[in-house]
Amino acid sequence: MTAQVARAALAAMIACVAACGSSASAPDDDPPRADAPPGEPPDARRPDAAPSADAMPDGAQIDADGDGHPAGADCDDGDPAVWQELGYLARDADGDGHGVASSGTICSGASLPAGYLAQSTDFDCDDADPAVFQRVFGYLDLDGDGRGVGVALTFCTAGALPAGYAPDGDDCAPTDPARAAPRPYAFRDADGDGAVVIEAGAVCSGAALPPGYFETAPVGQPLDCDDRDAAVSIALTVFVDADHDGVGAGASQLACTNGAPPAGFALTGTDCDDGDTTVWLALVYTAVDFDGDGVTAPAIGTRCTAGALAPPYFAGPHGNDCDDADATRWLLLAYHGVDDDNDGATVPASGALCTAGALPPPFRAVASGNDCDDGDPQLTHFAVLYADQDHDGVGAPPRQVRCVGATNPAGLVAGGYDDDDSDPAVIESDDFNDVLELVL
Repeated sequence: MTAQVARAALAAMIACVAACGSSASAPDDDPPRADAPPGEPPDARRPDAAPSADAMPDGAQIDADGDGHPAGADCDDGDPAVWQELGYLARDADGDGHGVASSGTICSGASLPAGYLAQSTDFDCDDADPAVFQRVFGYLDLDGDGRGVGVALTFCTAGALPAGYAPDGDDCAPTDPARAAPRPYAFRDADGDGAVVIEAGAVCSGAALPPGYFETAPVGQPLDCDDRDAAVSIALTVFVDADHDGVGAGASQLACTNGAPPAGFALTGTDCDDGDTTVWLALVYTAVDFDGDGVTAPAIGTRCTAGALAPPYFAGPHGNDCDDADATRWLLLAYHGVDDDNDGATVPASGALCTAGALPPPFRAVASGNDCDDGDPQLTHFAVLYADQDHDGVGAPPRQVRCVGATNPAGLVAGGYDDDDSDPAVIESDDFNDVLELVL
């Protein structure tokens, strides 16, 4: 039997029961209607009212809408499209697939009807407009670089911010589209000379750091010694060069340069005389030749030079000059006597003399005699003499020692044994030996 035939049979049955009436003693299972339409008796039954139990066949259940669910279990037996209560957690009034929080139950069919959602992970910010559903925050983007600034504003959208707004509000240059966010840097070139200084910080940038800022130092470039002056960048150790000969002197000092020492400074500090442009290098000498005779004398010291020792200073000896103040003398010879009066007799003296190869007068290598008066060439030695008063050639005591030469002085003789020096005829006596012994 089809559903239409069943419904027709049920309608005929209801009509029959209504026409035949019910027993007077039977209770009235269908009370009068309070909402009966005009012209209809108050006790008339609703069109969709279930027939009384005694009018239903044994075991039959009412399914007025024929949806296969009996009226007792059907939440709406007048609508075959619904029969069960289903729970929902969100409503989607505008049908955009995004709901708002709202829980409850509704008489439904196999699934919830349109506009009701069993669950919802996002909540529609405007459930009356199917074109928008997502709440987003945005900042005014004045320069259109994708980063905004100011106070965050709330927009109900389809997922994207409207033009002129950005999701981030940290634009460090709101009116410059080339710069938007701080970027870290580790090196700085403020004067633009290509040399950097170590400086850590952050600068408002675009996709790359602006000129003059670096994450790493340029390869092969030394650190800038003065990042405020593009003309200098290289630190040098320099020395004051007062005479401008290219070699300085004194204490070292640091200078920020272009790679060359500044005026008045040099890279070396070894100038031995910074007031003389002709000399700058100190050299050691071990011999000198002041008299220019080609033979040097030992001497040690240093000379400020132009790079090489110049005469009379020499790095090594040439001979051994004993008198470097006299070019005519250079050989040291020993002497053992002096003959100042050049009489051939020397006085005792020992020493050495710088010579031209031979001892000059009055120096003698070997002593000769014993000159008693080296200032008088007529006197050469001491002699024991006696006065010879009678001029007989023999004198008499007392004796005397006199400095003499080749001849004795007048009136003095070597012999002193005259027995009577007043008589030239008498010279000796028997006592001669005693006298001679006495004299000697």
